[in-house]
Amino acid sequence: MMSHKTKKMILAVAAGATISMIAGTGNAATPTVWTTNIDPIATGSTGTIKFNDWGYVGPNNVGANDFQVGSGFNSSNIGQIQHVVTTGPDWKTPDPAHSILGDLDYDPYMPNANMDSGVNFYYWGYTTVAGSTFNNMQIDKAGNYHIAKNDMSFQFYDVFQYKNGAADPTAYDTKINFQPYAISDAKGWCGSVLNTDPNGLGFMAGQVTFDFAFDAFMNNDGVPGVIAGPGAVTQIVPGFVMRSYGSYEMNVNVGGDPNENLQYFGSAVMNNTNPLTGQLDPNYHNKVSFLGGGVIPVGVWVFNDGTPNVQVVDPSQCPNNDASQCAGATFHTNSFAGFPFLMRADGIRILDYVNPAGHSDYVQTVVPIPAAVWLLGSGLLGLAGMIRRGKQRVVV
Repeated sequence: MMSHKTKKMILAVAAGATISMIAGTGNAATPTVWTTNIDPIATGSTGTIKFNDWGYVGPNNVGANDFQVGSGFNSSNIGQIQHVVTTGPDWKTPDPAHSILGDLDYDPYMPNANMDSGVNFYYWGYTTVAGSTFNNMQIDKAGNYHIAKNDMSFQFYDVFQYKNGAADPTAYDTKINFQPYAISDAKGWCGSVLNTDPNGLGFMAGQVTFDFAFDAFMNNDGVPGVIAGPGAVTQIVPGFVMRSYGSYEMNVNVGGDPNENLQYFGSAVMNNTNPLTGQLDPNYHNKVSFLGGGVIPVGVWVFNDGTPNVQVVDPSQCPNNDASQCAGATFHTNSFAGFPFLMRADGIRILDYVNPAGHSDYVQTVVPIPAAVWLLGSGLLGLAGMIRRGKQRVVV
């Protein structure tokens, strides 16, 4: 449970201001667990984030620590365009159940909560609902992703759908609400270029990284309120990674308090696979889940703080966090520094465009043949057979 000190801090934040938050077909390889040690200076917390990549390898052997293929995205070499829309939970998840506390007053206590399409944030939980969109997801033939920040739209986080075992879910209206939004374009890689048919029933997965922010609202009964000062209410998380493969184990001690130890587990569900078996399943064609986790940093150097166009400064522009070297940037302080989060979402992938000249540098594209062409072809074949038989009779 939370310490008295942490409860006092959260309640003080709630009283003083509103706040903000957020953070195949690949070649088979030996599964690798990548461990990230949480930086106590950058976050005020300690612990580890472990990511198991399942041995999934993307185009040109890129993996969990890569965010481009070759020289990066080539806008003149587009192979396909898709979009993804979140669908909300169907309560089928490989993730273990988790105990969730109500926010602010920590009531109710919700044990054994199904975390399908759920978000762990500190001791609290939120449900990713239907309607968040990632539009115009461009994939070049080498497998590089590019998604403009304005093409990523997140729904409002204000409810946790509590489902315990076989019971029907019950909606709990949370008192701390969050509106996430991207503040940079996303880049990464996609394994669909390794499939002959990018819309076929094959293992496909990928990952992207981008900077995001979230605005927090207090006690607003699900209606976005007025933010009372950008420095206090907006949380900025640079370098968030979202993956549609692999699994996470997060162990975080918050703020050095021995009573503040949190543990999260989460697994993605690759495109076209059944979440309960992990096998390809036509009933899950183009269904996918994705997830990512992290710890809110103490703060970050930014340009245009307090505007929708806030921009995270490249660390090379602020060496050693020396303000005199930060070229006009300001240091944005996060109210939820040190708090861990694990975000999950279920979605549907829709392929909008496939380059008829080829979608990939690695395989030939299967171009679906319209039904009329098939009928015409079968008619011609039948006619050819009649001609052959007729000629044979003449010869005989």
